[in-house]
Amino acid sequence: MTLSPTSISNILPPEFKLLSYKQIASLWSNYGHIYRLTLDVSSSTTPKPLILKAIHPPSNDDASESHLRKLLSYKVERWFYHHLAPRLRLSQIKVSKVYLTRQQLDSKNEDDGNLFLEDLSTEFPFPADGSLGKQPTLSILDWLAGFHGTFFTVHGREALELVPPPKEFEHASTSVKGVWRRGTYWYLDTRREELSEMNEEEYSWLMPWIAKVNNAIDKEILTYGTLLHGDVKGANILLNRNPYDSSRHSPARSRSHIAPVSEDLPLRAALYDFQYVGIGLSTLDLVYFIGTSIQSSLLSSSSEMNLLRHYHSALLTVIRDQTKAETNTSPYPFDVFLKHWELAIVDWYRFMAGWGFWGNDRWAEQRAKEIVKEWGADPTTAPA
Repeated sequence: MTLSPTSISNILPPEFKLLSYKQIASLWSNYGHIYRLTLDVSSSTTPKPLILKAIHPPSNDDASESHLRKLLSYKVERWFYHHLAPRLRLSQIKVSKVYLTRQQLDSKNEDDGNLFLEDLSTEFPFPADGSLGKQPTLSILDWLAGFHGTFFTVHGREALELVPPPKEFEHASTSVKGVWRRGTYWYLDTRREELSEMNEEEYSWLMPWIAKVNNAIDKEILTYGTLLHGDVKGANILLNRNPYDSSRHSPARSRSHIAPVSEDLPLRAALYDFQYVGIGLSTLDLVYFIGTSIQSSLLSSSSEMNLLRHYHSALLTVIRDQTKAETNTSPYPFDVFLKHWELAIVDWYRFMAGWGFWGNDRWAEQRAKEIVKEWGADPTTAPA
């Protein structure tokens, strides 16, 4: 179902008047549409571009896990934007500002199927198409460090409501007030079907570790967990200037409200699409991003370690700033972080082995095999 000018106007809060709109994307499996709106704002003389994410699922009778996952994910995303995103220092860790729709203002109910957001592309007009080089990779690692550091151990410091996997719901009509109990869309409890598709003979080296890795991640989250974005791939990342060199130009989306961008501008990232935001180890976001969206030339053993050290250093800076810690004891020792990185690599490869391979899959396979071989040679280093 696509929206008409009248139906969009009925969603807008009173201070906004619709001047024009354009459908810019359809949601996965036709669960709704995304629109770019140009609005007249009563408090401004300049038209304002905003994004409307309108959820209109094809059927309410479908009780499949996939259908419930999608419906719940939109509710989780909406709750995150309204309740947790405002904690971020948006000058450093940019996400969209959220606006209340008319229905949300009138009923005090956020769960009306619509998400009304700042248009990030005015400040971040360049999409990250993938195969990112070193500098854009570091800028995104800085964003992730800021995000993870802001929410480090948040689930242990406050009564944060956590949404269980879809299989624990009979339907998704209930109101959601929280984030996923486990962030990412590919964690094991929601991907048993893909696990069953794995060739046990081909992956005999991996099969004994799958449950152990999942259990180890659960255990480590208790002490070192944070909030994950959950879907850190190029398609969900924007940059404030072109991240590619002249041989591979990535033009800004053609819109009149985007001003020319200086190549001298410090490179910064912004992320969107928080449908799978939830609790986990930060390395799960890292491995998904590194495994899918950066140049394979950045993944030699020394380069991989340099990326990890850059991220870890930035993460500790944010954590210490958040907690005002004055102790010399690290809240997240690097050797512990590296063990979590190894868990994340093996867990990520497990998902691809059942779902299908893409991105830097050869690197992931090589590293996963190296890691489980080390675990097998020295059982004391293996996951609990």
